Amino acid sequence: MKPNPWIFPLLALLAIGGWIFSQKRSAATLEQDITVITSRIQQARAAGDTGLKSRVAEEKARKDKERKIDWKDTAAKISKGGNSMIPDMRTMVRMQRFLMDLSGDELRAQLDEIEALDLAADTRKQLRDMFLNILTDKDPELALELFGKDNNADDYRVSWQMSSALRELAHKDPTAAVAWLDRQIAEGKLESKSLDDKNDALIRYESALMGVLLKSDPAAAAARVKALPEDQREELFQQGALHDLAKKDEAAYATLVRESLPAEKAGGILANTAQALAMNDGYDRVDDFITSTHASDAEKKTIVMAVMKSKSLHNAEVKLNEETFDKARAWAATQAPASVDQATGEVLAIALRTSKDFGNVSELVLKYNGSAGNDDVLTAFLRSQYTQHGSTDMTGKLIDKIKDPTLREEIRNLPQYR
Repeated sequence: MKPNPWIFPLLALLAIGGWIFSQKRSAATLEQDITVITSRIQQARAAGDTGLKSRVAEEKARKDKERKIDWKDTAAKISKGGNSMIPDMRTMVRMQRFLMDLSGDELRAQLDEIEALDLAADTRKQLRDMFLNILTDKDPELALELFGKDNNADDYRVSWQMSSALRELAHKDPTAAVAWLDRQIAEGKLESKSLDDKNDALIRYESALMGVLLKSDPAAAAARVKALPEDQREELFQQGALHDLAKKDEAAYATLVRESLPAEKAGGILANTAQALAMNDGYDRVDDFITSTHASDAEKKTIVMAVMKSKSLHNAEVKLNEETFDKARAWAATQAPASVDQATGEVLAIALRTSKDFGNVSELVLKYNGSAGNDDVLTAFLRSQYTQHGSTDMTGKLIDKIKDPTLREEIRNLPQYR
């Protein structure tokens, strides 16, 4: 029997139909599954968002709690600690971190909170000082606004911190710094109330400003210095703000010093600067300073004396360190050879204040005097105001060593040896 020729196409059609039906069903199932999964994802996401918001809220609450300080409790600890400030170091560190993390407006708000408390004057001052330290670095303009209001108060620490804040502001915005100081002057806040017609805060402020203006506007720096009386100019240069100069600014600095002061005072100021450089950076740095400032012979002599004194007597113990002193003399000979012996005698005289050992120091005087081949070391030592030994026998023996009879009698007749 022959098979029906339509059987195979029919079977194929049935197979294809079954496959299509199964695919449709699979698609429907898949679509349903996707719908279910999507719904669950949305539910999970909603739950996650709720949890995240809850965690964020908890974290914010925790941080807000950490960003609060019980100033009344802190003040009580300070009062209890007396001069020791805060006895609990953990509390102190927490306060420092807390203040450092605050913005300027937040710091202002915290300070207002402290001002509203009924506190003893000393306790209030200690709390304010903490803010002053933070603001000087963090927001110097705000520090000047909040703490620079009463510049007639003779509070060295506050005016020193305010001068530091002014210097920081000048680095960031010289125009704003100059404007702030000029406004204080115009409003009469820096007028002198002392008999010497001097306001120490003004001198510190001007000195802080000079160190920055010298780098950016030397003419403006010179104008401000020359507006001060001469005695205040000298004190301005002695503040130390000008010691930390870049080499490229040293020539302008030296010119300003010379134009502002008589020669002998200008030499002393340059010597003070060289002395600071020697202690921080050594002899090579002083050599650079002498070169960049085109120091005169007279200025070199003053510089040599100041540097020898600081390098030889810094941290000196009972006896002068001869090795250190010899290095100082060797360096001095490269800059002012004619002044080395006189400087040697003067430094040894100053060494008496520390050692109190006249016998030991006098032996060094004779040693260096003998190697010099003249009496410059000896006479410089004996002329010094520091050489006032009570034993005429000991000083008399030194005076007898002077070769020139006229000079010997001149020294013998000095008031301290009569």
